[in-house]
Amino acid sequence: MKKTLLTMACLLLGGMMVWAQKAAPAVGCMYEGVPFNNASANGKWLVSNVQSAVYIFDVDGDKVYEFMDENYVDAYFAGYGRSVTNDGMVVGMMQKLVDPETYTSETNAAYFKNGEWVVLPQMSGVKAGMNAAHACTPDGRVICGALAPDGVNLGSTGQALLFPVVWTLGADNQYVCEKLPCPEKDFTGRFPQYITAMDISDDGNTIVGQIRDYSGFYIVPILYTRNSEGQWSYQVVAGDVVYDAEKFKNLPEWKESPDYPEQSDYITEEEQAAYDAAEKAYWELYQRCQDGDADWAELGEYPNMENFMSDAERQAYQAAVSQYYADLATWEPIKQAYDAALDEGTTGKSCLFNSIHLSPDGRYILADFSEPDPNADPFSWVPSALYSNYVVDVSKDDKAMYVTKTNMVSTGIQNNGNYIVAGPASDMARSSYVATAGSEKVTPIIDWCRAQQKTAAANFMDENLHFEVTNFTYDPETGMETEEVVGDSLITGTALFTADGEHIVSWFSNPTTYQYVSYTIDLSDEAQSGIRGVEVAEGEAQVLRREYFNLQGQRIAAPTKGVYLEKVTTNKGSFTRKHLR
Repeated sequence: MKKTLLTMACLLLGGMMVWAQKAAPAVGCMYEGVPFNNASANGKWLVSNVQSAVYIFDVDGDKVYEFMDENYVDAYFAGYGRSVTNDGMVVGMMQKLVDPETYTSETNAAYFKNGEWVVLPQMSGVKAGMNAAHACTPDGRVICGALAPDGVNLGSTGQALLFPVVWTLGADNQYVCEKLPCPEKDFTGRFPQYITAMDISDDGNTIVGQIRDYSGFYIVPILYTRNSEGQWSYQVVAGDVVYDAEKFKNLPEWKESPDYPEQSDYITEEEQAAYDAAEKAYWELYQRCQDGDADWAELGEYPNMENFMSDAERQAYQAAVSQYYADLATWEPIKQAYDAALDEGTTGKSCLFNSIHLSPDGRYILADFSEPDPNADPFSWVPSALYSNYVVDVSKDDKAMYVTKTNMVSTGIQNNGNYIVAGPASDMARSSYVATAGSEKVTPIIDWCRAQQKTAAANFMDENLHFEVTNFTYDPETGMETEEVVGDSLITGTALFTADGEHIVSWFSNPTTYQYVSYTIDLSDEAQSGIRGVEVAEGEAQVLRREYFNLQGQRIAAPTKGVYLEKVTTNKGSFTRKHLR
């Protein structure tokens, strides 16, 4: 595992602010090479998940903690929900290799704090590879997530691969793990694949998660609430978006498919040992052939376990195989009838996996639902879908639901019902829009900033987020794709509001360099008013020269990869910017 402590910095808008000057905060910061996709409520901590690595940035301390394994054996992960506290605690997952010979890893729900990861207490599933914490309260006292049963794997049937849990900090300052109540069966009457807990309210009494059905094709939200006595209960919400409960009353009885017989069940321990030795010898000789130390003609065929069985054992195994195919022929019509009834009772919509959010006060659930696009582009690498954003008002008895058909994905919802959506959903160079529960209108985030009198924020976007973009459009009449280069395109990325509503954090893929870019914007009145004076002064200045330096103060010819300083001299004075590339 490689762990480094790097210095990061922001690109100050306009920049007539001398580096040492602290009179007003910068309205915006740009970061190259990292996609920050989560943040603390106060905007002081930024987090990024990149493959199996986690980057945690302390904005005030100007440091980033990098947790990654260059060999991709160990892995780190930050939770999908609001997983960052105001003091820099980050909940997530940590996977460590514990036995290099058998390549066995342990995956623990864990949290980052004070520069290190700490394993949370868990009920089961450490070796299943799926345990994780996903969200926490701003003070870190309550954490929600999901654990796997012991011995479960992707081929398991008869139980869910994940069940929801909550961790509560006790008086002894230790976390206690508790399983949340949840249904044993999904809406089809079978065992679900997953039941999770994904986001949590500030008071820790409301949690949202998802139920993924047996087939893996349908997902519905689940709401957990805790009463004044500390008891948890659950209910499925927005289920009618996915299925018709009345039609499901007539579903045929489901029967599991027959299992193909295992050869190892038909041989003795001695015969198994002989087979294992032959298999090992085969791979050793194979490696020698690869290295050029043996002739490929010596390798022969891969060992067949049936050759190590007695005649009686072989006959019993072959009879079991024949019975399997007979049972399979009987089972196929049952499956076809069940699938037909399932198709008849479902709408074609499903909650988007791991795209569910809860407002900080626990009033609103925001979930994205997808359905197949009837006019899909046949040239698309992945099947395209249409997206709608569903807001459920938990405070109302009927759990009133508001739908906005944006065809974009959401990033979180505020207490006032405002939320951000970003699209195109399948593009890493998206742009963001602000929506409101109950309204079909979405507003480009730059226009929303202007409407909210956040002029400096809008100016920051306008000055830093314009790119040349190549668009490919499918024409159903000609069956061809057309290419169009659009210059000066504004790309605002996949943005989110921090829980305090005072910051915007966004990331995107630069359409020119294909590198990740992130930025933050401070929406506070102090930053907005302070930066305006800086902008005016900068606009009146004429740049005379630019000089570049490394962090040791040595002059360099041109910007380099990593952190460097840029000194800009104008007819109004000079200032220094710090950059990260």
